[in-house]
Amino acid sequence: MGKLFERIITVSLNPALDVTLWIPSMDFSEPNKTTAEKLYAGGKSINISRVLAALGEDSLSLGVIGEDNSRMFTSLLDADRVRYDFVSVPGSIRENITLVMPDKRVLKVNRAGCPVSREAMDAVKKRILDEVRDGAPVLLVFAGSLPPNITPEAYKAFIMSLQRENVRVAIDTSVFKSEDLEELRPFIIKPNLPEFRQMCGSNLPTEQSIIKFAQRMSEFVDHVMVSLGSKGLLYVDKTRILRMMPPQVTVRSTIGAGDTTLAAFIYGLQNGGDPGEAAVYAAAAGTASVLLDGTAVVTASQVAAVRSEVQVRVIR
Repeated sequence: MGKLFERIITVSLNPALDVTLWIPSMDFSEPNKTTAEKLYAGGKSINISRVLAALGEDSLSLGVIGEDNSRMFTSLLDADRVRYDFVSVPGSIRENITLVMPDKRVLKVNRAGCPVSREAMDAVKKRILDEVRDGAPVLLVFAGSLPPNITPEAYKAFIMSLQRENVRVAIDTSVFKSEDLEELRPFIIKPNLPEFRQMCGSNLPTEQSIIKFAQRMSEFVDHVMVSLGSKGLLYVDKTRILRMMPPQVTVRSTIGAGDTTLAAFIYGLQNGGDPGEAAVYAAAAGTASVLLDGTAVVTASQVAAVRSEVQVRVIR
């Protein structure tokens, strides 16, 4: 069976260097020395490309990077076998810091990132349009936070300006409300539960209320996934509602687990999988991800080891 999309393009306007530091104690009077540290190229869209590459699926990462530390960033992507074509902007790629303490508590600090000029946005748009001009089926993935000077309204207009026949959009960002998504009509969304609550403007106190809003979303989104953390994954489309319940595991890091979930779902669809099966694979991948340190990416064998333990409840 052929591929669903001829090209998968992930778009990152605010990438990051993810720095994970392990410290033996939290001392507020003296410097805290690390016992270990890891560095990865990060940001949601970047992570999605990294996971796709690890699973054997090609993608192209487009967007912007700060020129001051771009060489370090691209060398990390080279090591992960990710193809990229970035527009350089003045400043540095932000560093997101994660402190892991001996009792396994985690403190995560995300920096804002450097501003992106109108000229840089136009350059990114041109590179994307160059990739979709031939009319071949393309999936554009927009995920992650925005640079400090880009508003949600400007971002929505940017995405809408790129929509064409045979161009589908996946969105994983907390900046849009449900009415924005109704205008954008994306192919896939994958919020976590706090993001979904914010998106819907409701506390959604019960599983039934979450399902109800997801069903409402499915009227204008082909594939709705809501990450429920340790409680699994909800998948809703126009014909079915599935609840994936992964095995209980010892969590080492939740950073990047949602990105892994979305990447694995895209991988499953791209390789001819039934959407329900792709959602089960996505739940397995997200669970396999939390077994790894920092934002290390999963392998196909790690996902397969978890896949058989994912329980599926068919709600509709």
